[in-house]
Amino acid sequence: MRLPFLAGVLGAAFLTVLSAASAADGPSGIAFAQAEEGTFFCRDTDPAKAFACALKQCRQAAGQQQCVATRWCTPAGWSGTMIGWLPEFHVTQIVCGTGGAEAVTAALKALCENTPEYSRCDVTSIIDPDGRVTEVRDVSWPGPLTKPPATSAPAE
Repeated sequence: MRLPFLAGVLGAAFLTVLSAASAADGPSGIAFAQAEEGTFFCRDTDPAKAFACALKQCRQAAGQQQCVATRWCTPAGWSGTMIGWLPEFHVTQIVCGTGGAEAVTAALKALCENTPEYSRCDVTSIIDPDGRVTEVRDVSWPGPLTKPPATSAPAE
């Protein structure tokens, strides 16, 4: 499967561009890295440093799994993660840079409702602007895949 290789190449190119655009005195941002093992994040004013940190955490936890840089937001704001369940596997969605926990939940719900392949969505964490993580276990929505198709009225 060539997807992990392509994701790694794109991630490296993304880091190079972000490194050139960073400002040492700018607001703190948040970088995410992912592997099958999980989602990891670090905060810094420099995107390259934040991604390096997140990728290091990922590699330490994921063993031989490939880790990929996936998301950067500045300012970091409030962030959150959600599992989107598909028929044969799942994906982790990330939102970041929002104004509060309610905005994170609303953004994740909108992602769920607008991804036709999802059968269910489970919010897994909320991260506050200081980097404190709150695990979430009781916020889920049915995905569009589980909703019955719209029926048209019979022609008269």
